[in-house]
Amino acid sequence: MYYLIGVDGRSDKKAKRYTSPTIPYHFIFFILQPMNRRNFIKDLQIGGIALYTVPAITWQCSQQKPFEGTKMIPAGVTGAEKVITTPDFRVAFGWSAEQMESGDTITVKPAEDIPKADLYLRFTPALEMRDIKLLSVFTVENDELLGVIDIRNSSVLVPYELKIDQQYIDTINRNGLKITLESEKPFGFFTQSSEAVHPVFTPHFLVSSKEKGDLNDFLDCFMSVQSIQAFGWREGTVLDGLWQLYTKKGEERALQAIKDHFDLYFDANQDLHYENSHNVPRDNRIDGIESTIPYATLTRINPNHKMLKNVITGLEGETRENGMITGSLTLTAEGCYTVAYPLAVIGKAWNDTSLMQKAIEQLKHRFVLIEDESLYLRYYTDRDEYTFRNWARGAAWILLGFARTIVELKDDIQDEEVLEKFKEGIDIALAMQQENGLWNGFMHMDNAPDTSGSSGVCAAIMTGINNGLLPESYRAHAERCWIALQDYLTPDGFLKSVSQDNRGGEALQASDYRVIAQMGMGLMAQLYAEL
Repeated sequence: MYYLIGVDGRSDKKAKRYTSPTIPYHFIFFILQPMNRRNFIKDLQIGGIALYTVPAITWQCSQQKPFEGTKMIPAGVTGAEKVITTPDFRVAFGWSAEQMESGDTITVKPAEDIPKADLYLRFTPALEMRDIKLLSVFTVENDELLGVIDIRNSSVLVPYELKIDQQYIDTINRNGLKITLESEKPFGFFTQSSEAVHPVFTPHFLVSSKEKGDLNDFLDCFMSVQSIQAFGWREGTVLDGLWQLYTKKGEERALQAIKDHFDLYFDANQDLHYENSHNVPRDNRIDGIESTIPYATLTRINPNHKMLKNVITGLEGETRENGMITGSLTLTAEGCYTVAYPLAVIGKAWNDTSLMQKAIEQLKHRFVLIEDESLYLRYYTDRDEYTFRNWARGAAWILLGFARTIVELKDDIQDEEVLEKFKEGIDIALAMQQENGLWNGFMHMDNAPDTSGSSGVCAAIMTGINNGLLPESYRAHAERCWIALQDYLTPDGFLKSVSQDNRGGEALQASDYRVIAQMGMGLMAQLYAEL
């Protein structure tokens, strides 16, 4: 405590005692004896400095208060060119997008000052990719390289990020950042020039006081438009996850999210508008057997939707003489989930026994993918060759496809041979679970974990347990996986360490390259719904 100085220059021992938690003790002056006028002026000069300093110190303390929470700050972009679309080349939903040519440099600047906390810069591809694009990020002031956003073989609508050290926040607030592209082809990304674009897909800075998200962050992110994916197996996995949350956890937000997602793809006349993996429009058509999984959820929402007839007609066109729906001479694991399962759901909804039986037959055709204590992604029937042995997400497609199809039809068709093959596949996968509870990208190899494949395998396990197909003792494997997955959530709830889209061959999948991907969240949501 200290005595206030009277205006007449005398110390006023009767003045109210004053303490302040915002003023350090060494800035407090004690005036204990009377002063003459000359000494007062001298002391006032010193005291005046202290009195002037106090509010500045208080202001600095308030400014230095640690940031709490997680916040997305939009980033303005200058130097990029608008993506030119044509009737044969579109950007998803008609959203605005800009692009960089190789060697181009753009500038990004935050829309408001970034507080001191963990910082990430994000971009989201608006154009499909089958190559590598390196975005080198520099400071504007002295061209210091802060890091590289490494984007390889990416689909659209998935965010990529670079963590930036807090020491650069002040210079970013003053001048922004420069980004240079190294690539053989242009890099197109969503921008904020259209209000229709969800902000999470536009360039932005994510700032957070925590290193990772929790279950609530995951659910908030997933049960929204932020989890939208390219139409086909990616979006179908998300929709299935949302449906499981709605039916098994009673999440009304999940049902609303399904409707919001479908509103982006279907118009008021039930016409479908989407692009394939080359940004080519495929309106009201299926794009191969991997594009049909969204129709399982569409059937549950509207079993009379006019697009469903197009789906059945399209699958008939992909059917070979022996009844195998592949569209080629290759059997793929995806067909267990993207063909058998939607056929089962549509057949059940329509009370069509022939469709339900076709669903079971598709699983039997794919028995060959579970062989020699291994799970394979592909089998080439014309040359008796297997590829992608024990790829985690391939295992997820097999096992989850079996589980979902068996459960969907359990009141109509019970096939012991199919059930036994499912159990065999589960046991093969469990033998390769890592000590941390996850499965590596290639399950039998020493490479980085794949959170998507791990989630899918365990979603299949829990579906089996909850429907009496597997013993209760298997639950421990799924629970270990669920606990481990919590370490791979971004502060705002996205799932990290997902094996990239399978466009770069086995070499990319066997590497430690991993990404954020909402389709992986769809598999994680399915696991959560079953736990």
